[in-house]
Amino acid sequence: MAFDMYKTHKLADQLESDAYEHCEWAIKSFYDLELEENEYGYEQNVYEVLNKKQIEEIDAYISEWSAPNKYHEPYSFSCLNRIVDQWYEEHEGDDDRYDI
Repeated sequence: MAFDMYKTHKLADQLESDAYEHCEWAIKSFYDLELEENEYGYEQNVYEVLNKKQIEEIDAYISEWSAPNKYHEPYSFSCLNRIVDQWYEEHEGDDDRYDI
């Protein structure tokens, strides 16, 4: 019997989860954000408390570090992109989203 790796999808899910938590922590720490609990006792998602300027700064960070001559850990980039995308989805159709 040859060696085989099992449950690599579970490993990928765990790495993605850890990276997302780390990105949330980094954003909360950098912007000194306070997340509140919702009615179900869960903490708000970080994208719910960010404003347009902060999202643009995060997006600019992604663009800057995506340059071919730079390296950034792919899991964190994926998570940062997800946070930015979630923010835009949450504010889609808001006429005043630029004033948030």
